[in-house]
Amino acid sequence: MAYLVSGRIVRIAPDEVHILDADFWETLFSRAGRVDKYSWMSNRFGNETSVLTTAAHDLHRVRRNALNPYFSRQRILGLQHTIRQKLSIFVSQIREHANAGMPVTINRGYMAFSEDVIMHYCFGYDYDTLRKPAWTPALHDAFAAVCIAGNMALQFPIVPKVMNALPQAWVEKLDPLYALIFRMQNDFGRQIRQMKATLSSTLSPAKGGKDVDDTSLTVITELLQSNLPNEQKADRRVQDEVQLIVGAGVSTTGWTLSVGTYYLVANPRVLACLCKELDNAIPASNSASVADLVSNLDWTELEKLPYLTAVIKEAVRLSYSTTSRNVRLLPKPVQFGEWIIPARTPISMTVPFINHDEDIFPQSRSFVPERWLDAPKTANGSSLDKYFVGFGKGTRSCLGSNLAWCELYLVFASLFRLFDFALYETDQTDIDFEHDFFLPFPKLDSKGIRVLVKERH
Repeated sequence: MAYLVSGRIVRIAPDEVHILDADFWETLFSRAGRVDKYSWMSNRFGNETSVLTTAAHDLHRVRRNALNPYFSRQRILGLQHTIRQKLSIFVSQIREHANAGMPVTINRGYMAFSEDVIMHYCFGYDYDTLRKPAWTPALHDAFAAVCIAGNMALQFPIVPKVMNALPQAWVEKLDPLYALIFRMQNDFGRQIRQMKATLSSTLSPAKGGKDVDDTSLTVITELLQSNLPNEQKADRRVQDEVQLIVGAGVSTTGWTLSVGTYYLVANPRVLACLCKELDNAIPASNSASVADLVSNLDWTELEKLPYLTAVIKEAVRLSYSTTSRNVRLLPKPVQFGEWIIPARTPISMTVPFINHDEDIFPQSRSFVPERWLDAPKTANGSSLDKYFVGFGKGTRSCLGSNLAWCELYLVFASLFRLFDFALYETDQTDIDFEHDFFLPFPKLDSKGIRVLVKERH
């Protein structure tokens, strides 16, 4: 087998091939059935027992099935009360900046919002990051540090094992941001132990997946009561799982909101179209307060707004979710063009390559919500939605996609209905994808997405 066979299939390592072909995505991720992940790429974050890092298909299915009910559409619809509470705090903070005439680093606010939501859902409490000055410190900073270190850990897997074995005080001296991770891990571990000590005598088995009162149940209380085998409820494994859920819930949604905000404010025509739709759908009322407006927002109603939906899809497309290559091991040989790829050969594809395929997304570097309107087709006659891979596809697609959709709809609708934004010392380089640390990173010296805010009347 040649080391370099063509532009669309390349051997990038002695035992791995990378494929660049939008139509092969479903073959690899949706139609292949029982597939394993590439275990070599699974241990970069040190939480090797989480569902994300589980390589074997059968074990992944056990772990994923236990979590699926808590992130179903029906469950997230029931979580809107919590999301709207956090959103009201966020809106109040932005109004304070508007009244003071001071610039706001909006991407940090987005990270604080998504952190408080996912923390509260997982554990019933959060660090109230939304109320902290400048929204700092935040767990996003610590997770970013872990992501940056992840590339080294991928090549030297002993590194995260050593870091986990060292006294926490030593690691904090190497990188103070790890103090936030340790605080979270210690809090999680303590609460997991407390829950285990009391659940058997005080709570009846939970029924996952129901539309319930979101103020009383958390992911962890229910996971510990689920039918998951007892060995999968070990303290460290549950802690790994929660750390993954919180990290993913903070970083990906927060960055999508940041990228979408930049492109909207930088494109007055697009912004005007969105604001017109929001003004018609959410009319102003002299007697209604901002809190009333936020409390009345509903995900299912906002989904009916075509331009808002198109804006969100385009924001997801250009924020990429993950930039690291996704690798699968198929149980049978698979054909790609003239090539037969042997069974269990690591085959990888990468989200940004799909999102910038000019045959699928003309002017792919531009923010064009209109491309998603009116059930669009690609040049080959396929639905454009076939190539929407922002949340992945198949059995290993994004666990929290419903939560992400709900947050994206509520945040974009409220903020751009209530406020006018202007960029402040911010340009394209502050959102351009410069570094692949599993997640997309802009230039490392970026000061963030900074805006000036005025209330809309």
